[in-house]
Amino acid sequence: MSQTINIDRFTRLKQSVAGRFVPRVLPGLTEFLAGQDGEINYSMAGNLAVDLAGRQERRVKCIIYGWVLLFDPGTLAAVRYELDINSSLILVTNESALPPLGMESENEDYIVCGATMDVEARIEEEILLSLPVNALKRDGLKVRDRREVSGKSAKKTNAPVVAENKLFPFAKLAALKKK
Repeated sequence: MSQTINIDRFTRLKQSVAGRFVPRVLPGLTEFLAGQDGEINYSMAGNLAVDLAGRQERRVKCIIYGWVLLFDPGTLAAVRYELDINSSLILVTNESALPPLGMESENEDYIVCGATMDVEARIEEEILLSLPVNALKRDGLKVRDRREVSGKSAKKTNAPVVAENKLFPFAKLAALKKK
């Protein structure tokens, strides 16, 4: 399913690509997904521009919209997260062509890119960069219950639920509420 584009041709001829897929096809994103539902729509358009110094810049405009299901950090329930990404990428061939950190524009991102670009991988990267900082990974949600560790039945104890040996913030409150 993945599509590879030739960057020089794509930018020089001002080509574009567009498409749609489900979130679960992006391997790096699946570890954040709380469910199989969702939709990702994208379009990428190439352009060749001249910077202030007269050098040609390979540029790609990337628009992504749709939605995915993420874990709510407070309740661990699946919540719909809307995607609305509009990035302007300036493609450089190596790290030495990157501008100093303070000199980058807030509206543009420089990325190191070879002769080709994997469209699906670029879309995945843009989505991962847009996720909230408190987005939870699926492997961090493996909930262990002290009741299972001690061998006691879940109905016989009110021990708080732990994840990776840390108490959930409201686990003690839930245990008190049951009393």
